[in-house]
Amino acid sequence: MIELKTLRIKGFRAYTEEKEFIFDNHVVLLFGENHRGKSSTLNAIEWCLFGNECIGKDTGIRERIEWEIPNRNMRPYEALVEVNLKDKTTEGKITVARKWVSARKDELSVTLPDGKSLRGNEAKEKLTQVLGLSFRDFLTTVYQHQEAIRDVLVQEPKERNEAIDRLLGLSNYRNIIRGIESAKLGIKQRKMVDEFDNFVSSIDTILRSRENDLRDKRKKAVEKGLKETQLDEKGALEIAGKVKGQLHKFSSEVGLTLADLQVPAQRIDLHEFQKTTGGEIKRFRSEMPDVRKQQDLFEERTKTTALKEQYEQKESDWKTAKNKFEAMKKETSKLKVEVEEIENKISEKEKELRTADAKGAVITEAIDYLRLEGVDKNICPVCETEKPGLFEHLEKEWTEKYEKALGVIESQLDTFKKRKDEINIWFGEYKRAKRDYEDAYKGIEQIKKRIGGALGQGISIEDDLGVILSNELKEVNKRLEELGKAVKYKQATLDQIVSELEKINLIMDILDLEEKKRIVEQIQQSSEYQQMEDLKDEMAILVDDIEKIKEAIREASYKESEQKVTAAGNVIDNYFHRIANNPSIRKIEFSVKVDSRTGFNSYMFKDQGGKDLTPILSQGDLNAMALSIFLGMGCSRGTNQTFGFVMLDDPSQSLGSEHKENLIRILNEVSCERMVILSSMDKELQNLSLSKMTRAKTKYVFYDWTTKQGPEVKKE
Repeated sequence: MIELKTLRIKGFRAYTEEKEFIFDNHVVLLFGENHRGKSSTLNAIEWCLFGNECIGKDTGIRERIEWEIPNRNMRPYEALVEVNLKDKTTEGKITVARKWVSARKDELSVTLPDGKSLRGNEAKEKLTQVLGLSFRDFLTTVYQHQEAIRDVLVQEPKERNEAIDRLLGLSNYRNIIRGIESAKLGIKQRKMVDEFDNFVSSIDTILRSRENDLRDKRKKAVEKGLKETQLDEKGALEIAGKVKGQLHKFSSEVGLTLADLQVPAQRIDLHEFQKTTGGEIKRFRSEMPDVRKQQDLFEERTKTTALKEQYEQKESDWKTAKNKFEAMKKETSKLKVEVEEIENKISEKEKELRTADAKGAVITEAIDYLRLEGVDKNICPVCETEKPGLFEHLEKEWTEKYEKALGVIESQLDTFKKRKDEINIWFGEYKRAKRDYEDAYKGIEQIKKRIGGALGQGISIEDDLGVILSNELKEVNKRLEELGKAVKYKQATLDQIVSELEKINLIMDILDLEEKKRIVEQIQQSSEYQQMEDLKDEMAILVDDIEKIKEAIREASYKESEQKVTAAGNVIDNYFHRIANNPSIRKIEFSVKVDSRTGFNSYMFKDQGGKDLTPILSQGDLNAMALSIFLGMGCSRGTNQTFGFVMLDDPSQSLGSEHKENLIRILNEVSCERMVILSSMDKELQNLSLSKMTRAKTKYVFYDWTTKQGPEVKKE
C-alpha cells in the first residue's frame, strides 16, 4: 500500500505562497469555512499524481470543465505541487513533483528511493507503475468527491458498472479486455483474409486473362498461316531470316540500297530487328522510283487541271465582257444624238427662264415696296403714276402669269437635266464595260502564254486550248494508270513482308504471355504464397484464442467480483443502516451477474423485496448510500486497493445530526485500516470527529483567504 506522508503546494488554485502539510497520523482533519482552500488542498494531491487527467469534461465532474490550475492573482503564473509517498511494503520513499507550464503542458519529476530522479515520459511511466490505477479508479476508490460517488447510484448502468468495478479493484480486467478490443484483431483478421482472398482472386483473374489472351493470339496465328511448331523462338528467328531475304530481293528490283540488316541469333534482339525492318519498309514505300514518278505525274496533272480551269474561266469572262461591250456600243451612238438635242432644249429653256425671271423680279420688288407701311399702294414705284388698285393688280398678275410660267419652265428644265444625267451614267457604264473587255482580253493572252510555257510549245490564235489541255490530261492519266499498276504490285510485295513481320509479332506476343503466365503460376507455388496462407490460418487461430482469453478474463472478473461483492455486501448493508437508519429498508442486496450483451459485470442494489433502491431514497439516503458503497468497497478487507488512504470532501451534505455521528463512528473504524483525510466546513461534523474518533489526529484549520497570501492555515 502507498501511504501519503507530506504535501507541498505553491501557486496551485487557491494557493499563492508555499504551504506544507504533514500527514503523520491516521486521521487528518481539514476544517474551515467555504472558500478557504480546503478543496484546493485535496485537488493538489490528485493533480500532482494525475496531471491534466483530472481536468475537463471527461472527468464526469461538472465543476472540472475549464478548471484553472495556477492562481490567477499571481504574475507570472506559477503552480508547483510536491507529494511524498511511502510504499508500506518496501518502506521506500518516493517524491512526486508536478509543475504547471501551460494549459496543455506540465513538467513531471519522480525521485526514487535510491535518489535517482526521472523526468518526462520516463517519470510518467514510473508513476503509472507505482500508482497501479488510473485517475478514474482514484476518483472512485480513494477520493470521495460527492458528485462522482453519488453518480454510482443514478448514472447509466454502463458507467455505474464501470465505477463499481473500480471500487472493487477490478478495473484492470475491463482495461485488459478493452485493450484487446482496441487492437481490433477481429477486424484486422477479416481485413487480412479479405485482402488475401482479393489477392488470390486477382491471381486467378490474371491467369484467366492470360489464358484467354493466349487463345486469341494462337487463333490469329493460325489465321495468319502459322503452324503450332512455329510458335516458339526458333520459328520467329526463321521468319526474320525470310523477311531479310525478301527485302534484299525487293531492294535490288527497285534499285534501292538496303540498310545493314542483321538477323538476330536470339529472341531478345528481335524487337530491334522489327523496328529496323519496319523503318526500311516505310522508306521503300516512299523512295521507290515509280512512286516518285507517280508523285511527279500527280503534280503535273494537278497543274494542268488548274490551268485548264483557269483558261476556261478567263475565256468565259472574256466572252461575257465582249458581249456586254458590243451591245452597249450600239446604244451609245443613239444616246450621243439624244444628248445634243437635250442640250439645245436646255439652252432655249434657260433663255426663256432668264427673260421671264427678269420681268418677274421687277414685279416682285414692286409688290414688296408697296407692302411697306405708309406707302400709297395706288402709285407706281417706277413711274410714280397713280393707278387705283395697283397693288392688287400686281399681285394677281404675278400669281396668274409669272409664278405659273416660271414653274412650268423650271419643271421642263429639270426633266431635261435628269435625262442628261441618266445618259451620262450610261456613258460611264459603257467606259467600264470597254475597260472590262480590254482587261479580259489581256487575261486570255496571259493564260495562253502560261499554258504555252507549261506545255513547252507555242500557242497560236487558231489553237483550241481546251482541247489541247484535255488531251494533255488524258496522256497524264494514262501514264498514271500504268505506273499505278506497277506501284500497286510493289506495295503488295511490301505488304506481304509486313504480314511476315506481323507473324513475328504474334509469336513474340505468345511467348511474352506464356512468360507472364509462368510468373503468376510461380507466385502460387512460392513459399511466400504458402506462408500467407499459413498466416491467414494462424491469424484465425489467434483471434479464436484471444476470444477465449477475453472470455477467461470476464469469467475471472466475475468470480472475483462475486467474492468481493460477498465480502463488501454485508459491510455496505451495515454501513448504510448505521448511517441512514431508514426503517423501510431492512436489507440491501448487493449482487452481480454477467451482462449477456457486453459480457462485463453488471451490479444491482435491491431492497429486501428484490426491488431497485434508488427510486425510494431521499437526497440524504442517496448520500448515505453513496458513502456506504465508497467506504464498504473501497475499504473492505476483501477488496485490495493500492492506496493506504481515503480522502472525503464535505461528506455530510444532506445528512442529519444522527447520520453525521454514525458516519464519524464508521470513519473511526476505517481509520484502523487506512488513513482518513476528512475535509469539512460542517461545525457539527467537525466536533463529532474530534470527540468521537479515537485514533490520533492531525488537524489543519483554514482561517482566512486573501488574494495576495492565499489561505491562512494553522496546524493544531
